[in-house]
Amino acid sequence: MRLIKIEEVVVVTLLSAVVLLVFIAALLRWFGLSVAWSIDMAQLLFVWVCFIGADLSLRIDKHIGIDMLTKKFPLKVQNIIALLNNILIMAFVLLIFYYGTKLGIKNYKRHFNTMPISYSYVTFSAPFGCLLMALTVIGRIKKNIMNFIKNDYSSLVKEEKLEGGQII
Repeated sequence: MRLIKIEEVVVVTLLSAVVLLVFIAALLRWFGLSVAWSIDMAQLLFVWVCFIGADLSLRIDKHIGIDMLTKKFPLKVQNIIALLNNILIMAFVLLIFYYGTKLGIKNYKRHFNTMPISYSYVTFSAPFGCLLMALTVIGRIKKNIMNFIKNDYSSLVKEEKLEGGQII
């Protein structure tokens, strides 16, 4: 839970900074002043928002998902499908982590056009976000395996709430 709170604070702070930078750049451009570095900085911060936010949404189970078919299966089958899905996600995340790290290392000499900052700060956001997602997926895989061991699949049942707070 603590990591979720840290991720929320980081994402909200970085996204607020992005909005502020773009607003100030647009406002100053309206007055004829150019702040070209602010767009590069906004892009740098936004990519970090995307990858940390991707883990945050995965961690709180708010990623897009289509479960119209799978929720009709017995809970044990749903757990098998979830486990296989998590294994595929883990493979993908580890692949992005590996190649993203290689790309980040290659980009250390490349700099932004308007700032003396290495472009590797952008490219390392992908492996960092994927590392966070790998930790999340490890927890999910552990939960799937524990469901099998305990033969208890109640953790798969999700309560859906209507707008008035009524549980369906």
